[in-house]
Amino acid sequence: MSGRAARPLEAVVWRRQDWRESSRLVTLLTRERGRVVTLAKGAHRSTSALLGRIDFLNRLEVRLAGREVPLLGDARLLHEPRALREPRRFLTVSHLADVLDAAWIVDGPDPELFDLTLGAIALVERAPLDRLRVIVAGVELRLLAHLGALPALDRCTACGAAEAAERPLSVSAREGGLACRAHRPPDARTVSPAALARLRELAATPGRGWPTLPPAPAHGESLAILGAWLQLALDRRTPLRALALAT
Repeated sequence: MSGRAARPLEAVVWRRQDWRESSRLVTLLTRERGRVVTLAKGAHRSTSALLGRIDFLNRLEVRLAGREVPLLGDARLLHEPRALREPRRFLTVSHLADVLDAAWIVDGPDPELFDLTLGAIALVERAPLDRLRVIVAGVELRLLAHLGALPALDRCTACGAAEAAERPLSVSAREGGLACRAHRPPDARTVSPAALARLRELAATPGRGWPTLPPAPAHGESLAILGAWLQLALDRRTPLRALALAT
């Protein structure tokens, strides 16, 4: 066992699947090693020390042994997010886990993405239920910024023309970004200044402050814009998003 493997790591339980009769493959997210698939031997046995610890989104302190598929040995439960069992919270966090998972495209550490994941889980767990849509928008916006796919929120992506009352910007579900009249694609729709102002407000507010933001009539439009950008950035649909935002 290497010294690196022996060090305790903070981890989030991300995925599980059965392996043979009594064991499980457990995918963990860690700050130091990124996404790691581990083998939890005997996890199905009634005597296993891992029972109740390797549930979805539990936060653990673990020790991993081996290199190819590390063995999940010691696992100390740091936090069990029981509040996420509430249906609306579970749908919201499941959607965010789905889109965050798509961002873990390269094996290896990504501390910023790990911290965004931890923060998203904590916010969904603790925020008032009527603020969950705000949390979705904030996390999606931060994820787009992390992926380098968040455009400037006050000017045309193509030419840099600034937003103005007489020159409203538009957004295209196929092109992404924002467009002035000169660069407006055929399928684009005009974006209200209030929706862009809401996005700028979310971008300027620390994550812990999102639940305190006052309601905004244009928040639904802001979510629609983020949804279009997110689908383009990830090159995939996000099937749980509509369910999460319908609650």
